[in-house]
Amino acid sequence: MHITEGIITGGAAVVYTMAGVALVGIGASRMKKFVQDFPEKKPLLGMGAAMIFFISLIPIPAFTGTCSHPCGTPLVAILLGPWIGIALTGVSLLLQAAFFAHGGFGTWGANVVALGFFGCVFGWGSFKLARKLGLPVWAAGFAGGLIGDIMVYVSSGLILGTVLSTAPNPQFTMTGYVLAIYAAYLPTQLPIAVGEMLITGMALQYACNQRPDVLEELGIIRGAKAARSRNLPVFIFFPVLAAWSFMAPPAGLAQDRKGQVPPAHPISTNEAPEGNGKFAGMDEAVNEKFAEAAGRPARDPYINTEEMGDLWNFLLLSAGAICGFIFGRWWHLLWGGRRERDRNKKPPLESIGHGSP
Repeated sequence: MHITEGIITGGAAVVYTMAGVALVGIGASRMKKFVQDFPEKKPLLGMGAAMIFFISLIPIPAFTGTCSHPCGTPLVAILLGPWIGIALTGVSLLLQAAFFAHGGFGTWGANVVALGFFGCVFGWGSFKLARKLGLPVWAAGFAGGLIGDIMVYVSSGLILGTVLSTAPNPQFTMTGYVLAIYAAYLPTQLPIAVGEMLITGMALQYACNQRPDVLEELGIIRGAKAARSRNLPVFIFFPVLAAWSFMAPPAGLAQDRKGQVPPAHPISTNEAPEGNGKFAGMDEAVNEKFAEAAGRPARDPYINTEEMGDLWNFLLLSAGAICGFIFGRWWHLLWGGRRERDRNKKPPLESIGHGSP
């Protein structure tokens, strides 16, 4: 979830930028320690950055006529730690703002707080809590992916609601904005959160099956706990999701400054895009429309490659090729097969030489 350039300005932009710089600085120091402790695992940092960068860049069309993207930060935080995840998020968001017209330099700090801090801390924390409760790796991964993803959307809505309630022409109170934004997010973001839940759990379980030695060395699993699996049925999570979705208030419940229910909500994600056959992004269909109505319109990015046609396509394809190379080159570090593990094992002492003494 990206907050577009121009929506956050003035003192708020400065505060969020300072917070983003501080968070990334702490993460950078943790990255340095990671390299000192695990010099042979430095490529995992590149894999984590590529994962966040590409996953949070690719739009996924939804049945609402809009599109959005997963986050990738919960999985990276579980593998490398929340602070490293935040630092890699900051770098990814900077590249996205500079070359792909996603987010912005003025809103970089707010996006780091939402996508980085909330996604990493809550995703990592949920995984750790689930493991302490005795859940298997895949179930703990489900919890981390789902809660981390949802908290990114929750924090984005809270940041937007706070900023827009102090805009020149606010339509709602802060509470009204938050409720309206969440109701607009719900039909698109909830299925994506479920998808990230499944991918995170399956990726961690597969890594546990293929390279338990690596996960144990990184402190993600511990010895005998690695193989523990109670085979909890996946569907136990879906009643929770259903209950949560029914609890979400409809958009019409958002009240304006006079405490009255507005006659018509300015945002309708169920409307088809305006005749161009494209899926409108949630950043445009929700965030930018709310901001424009409140007198805080989004502005074009400083480097608007998205309007440059084939250049943007070229950059996107190049980014995909680079990320694909990074994953392919060091895939074995987390998800390598038995042959790769056996190749990395040292031969036993008795096999060295021409024969036993």
